[in-house]
Amino acid sequence: MKNSNFALIVAAAAALAACGGGGDDSAPDAGPSVTPGTLNTTSVPGAYTDPDRKYAFDTLNKVRGITGVGFLKQHPALDNAAQAHADYFRDKPGQYGHNEVPGAFGFTGATPADRARHFSYPFDAGEVAVGSANTMQSVFGLLGVPYHSLPMLASYSDLGVGISRNWMLVMELGKRDSQLLDSAFVAVYPCNNIQVNVQAQGYEEPLPSVLNGKQDFGYSSVALVRPGQKLEVTSWELKDASGNLVPTVLMTQANDKNGMVQANQASLIPLNALPRTVSSYTSVLKGKNNGVPFEKSCTWRTVVGETVPAN
Repeated sequence: MKNSNFALIVAAAAALAACGGGGDDSAPDAGPSVTPGTLNTTSVPGAYTDPDRKYAFDTLNKVRGITGVGFLKQHPALDNAAQAHADYFRDKPGQYGHNEVPGAFGFTGATPADRARHFSYPFDAGEVAVGSANTMQSVFGLLGVPYHSLPMLASYSDLGVGISRNWMLVMELGKRDSQLLDSAFVAVYPCNNIQVNVQAQGYEEPLPSVLNGKQDFGYSSVALVRPGQKLEVTSWELKDASGNLVPTVLMTQANDKNGMVQANQASLIPLNALPRTVSSYTSVLKGKNNGVPFEKSCTWRTVVGETVPAN
């Protein structure tokens, strides 16, 4: 996102925290999540009094539902961890990131994994964060860049959201249980006639390695299959509403020098920012899912300005 700050860490929180603490603005009881190995097909709206936190939670869940990767469940510990990290940067204008400095005001853990443990979340956890203009641009901007979109649509089961007003959105993703796609299913975002806002696009930290330092790239597509399987891309094309081919570059585990794309993932990145106009696009992905040939065609639409997508 131009003039914004994206940074990504997917970290592990493997041990129970020695301490919890802090109030929250979240669901009072996390309860059981999903049956391991299955998708959560029940969407429960976020229980936030803050409308921006609720929008971020509900929007990501809506996108996950349309994409077919299973809904996330709100978790109080992850809410606390995400909000604590957002608060940490509240009085540090211009600073963003995933790490905190021990002893600094608001410190609750050096890494996302440490903060998840601090608030008593004993499972694997990851984090995406962005400094941006508003919640809508933040959520759809994160979903439009590959290193962030892929974990946001991955096999996590839990979610917590934090926001500070200077402006920073933090999403803490947890994996009490893995949501596993059907072995034959290929999930693609954007797809299924979903609407996306392309106001924020073209920048990510780190930059996708296949761009060789080029910024101002376009709203990207991502594809995922079941973890443990291999996604092989034979061809992947993006066309605009007039049928014109959009120049793109493919990123897979094989050519991702940053080592962040997994064997079951891929991304199609437009070389230039897409026009910030109301339009429609079609992508056609051909390849093999764990050796089995497939073809998937996706249509999606764009909205612009401060328009909230009506999905």
